[in-house]
Amino acid sequence: MNTIRRLSSKLRLSRVLGALTIVVATLVIQKPCQAYDLAPFKKRFEFVRNDEGQVEFVRDHSIVMNFSIRPYIQFIKESLQEEQKMMRNKSDYDYQIEALFGADAQTKNLVNGDEKSARDSRLIINSMRELEKIDFDAVFNDSKFQEVITNFESKMGDALLKLDPTVMAHLTDMDFFYKKRLTYQVLTWGLNFAKKKLSSIPVLNTVSYVLTKVEEMIRQRRVYHQNMLLHYLENYSEEELGLTAMDVNHIMSSIYESRIEWYAFWESNSAKANWDQYGTNSFYSTVRFYNNRLRRMRGVYQSIGDRINYGYQVATTDKGEAILDMANTSNMFSSKLSVAYYYDSPKKVQRVRMVTQLAQLGLSFIPMGSFMKGLIDDYLDSLYRQQTLSEGALYGHFESMGDTEFITVLKKQVLNPFETL
Repeated sequence: MNTIRRLSSKLRLSRVLGALTIVVATLVIQKPCQAYDLAPFKKRFEFVRNDEGQVEFVRDHSIVMNFSIRPYIQFIKESLQEEQKMMRNKSDYDYQIEALFGADAQTKNLVNGDEKSARDSRLIINSMRELEKIDFDAVFNDSKFQEVITNFESKMGDALLKLDPTVMAHLTDMDFFYKKRLTYQVLTWGLNFAKKKLSSIPVLNTVSYVLTKVEEMIRQRRVYHQNMLLHYLENYSEEELGLTAMDVNHIMSSIYESRIEWYAFWESNSAKANWDQYGTNSFYSTVRFYNNRLRRMRGVYQSIGDRINYGYQVATTDKGEAILDMANTSNMFSSKLSVAYYYDSPKKVQRVRMVTQLAQLGLSFIPMGSFMKGLIDDYLDSLYRQQTLSEGALYGHFESMGDTEFITVLKKQVLNPFETL
């Protein structure tokens, strides 16, 4: 009888704890009720199985293997010339840039250690004004510029064939992503080749910028699309996706292993030794970090709205309703969460990122020590680079909702022509 009572008590306790777990999980995530659609997911992702029916890897059919650098060349040339036109035709251009970036982040101590040094907007304006002086038709039509681009394109295409950028996760090959530095090696070759071939500073700086951006966009597309996949794995059951629980675990392990720095062999070894749990442990550890970060920041916002998914949260800021990126702060000197979308100004994020990226090219023409340039370049990177990659999860959400308006905005603000082909 005592044994039965003890078992009954344990059963009641188990039920209570289970109920509490569900309540706590609900409070933490605060997901709104939404009607999700798996059709876009099935069109995009394929679970490739072996002869025994086991999932071996996940392929993303939206990524094409035929590599061409030309879409980015066209994109960046048009962007530069459009910006030049605005600088020449708008008398209030400088004011517009100041208003765009606001007074939140400052370059205090960045330029000369002076507490009263100019805001980041002034530094960006100075960089943009350097671009105003350059004839980009002449730069992009330069025969040696074209020679560097052609050779780089060929070598990068060969590297991508070895890497297969369509694979998002490999469940059975734990070493699949060990060649992750191949594109960086091509970039290093391309930059050295450009220095040997080019003597014109405008041409050399521009081609170096183009090669660096192209390599970055190619390499980081996988991260962007992996974040789309993580959104679906979080919001759909294994049965709905046609997977087992262990398949999901292994997909997550492969995703997180692919993001380990190439030199961190100890972490890679740990991932392989704990392949069944490494990915899910990493994912939920990240979710807890985001939740704690949001909890600490609640007082900054006028109200907290719906949780979109593991990385995004609707909130009302001092600039109106917005979608917060819980993975990233506004910049390297700020503790405020980055904003992925302003409901009252849908094109603002795209505009900020466009100006920031072009300012990085303009910065290369400003006479300044390499150390200071590196610091400022890191700061400009912190305004958009990681934020853009995280947005794959936000894209997955709006894709699954069939919200074409939001999808269009996100496609444009990623500023990656390889995504819009």
